[in-house]
Amino acid sequence: MSIHRQAIKKLASADYLVIENEHKLLEKYLADLRDACTCSNTENLPDCQLCDQEKQASCQGRLASFLFAIVDLAHRHFANEEAIMLSRPHITTEYKYFRIHKQAHADIMQKLYALSDECLSLRNQDNIAKVFSRFHKTLSDLFTEHDSNFDDPFIESTITPAT
Repeated sequence: MSIHRQAIKKLASADYLVIENEHKLLEKYLADLRDACTCSNTENLPDCQLCDQEKQASCQGRLASFLFAIVDLAHRHFANEEAIMLSRPHITTEYKYFRIHKQAHADIMQKLYALSDECLSLRNQDNIAKVFSRFHKTLSDLFTEHDSNFDDPFIESTITPAT
């Protein structure tokens, strides 16, 4: 996933560190998710029935941890982005771009909750590798889309206009 590194470098140093560290956490999270189930990161997803019962139980249990972790990580990151935006003198809660960005965050959180519910309901399937793979792809796509729609406008919103 390409996260808007060039754009975030334009932030004030303290804000940059917050956002950069959260992006690194997200990248690590996605890599860990991709590798969580040894079967889920292969081209042709094997039948999880080939794994022993303990391995299957481990993968099923780890899925819940990943679901809760991403909800927490995304919530904290979005709150920090919004706080950074609102810390700028020209940004208020009524600023059009802020409202659109905040709504995008709310939409993502709603999708994360729905995805979590879906994955939890599927985790008792025979092929948990497919659930992990689908969860990883959906998250990657969701965050990539958000980055491409909001990276430059977010940075622009944090820069105080010259007077």
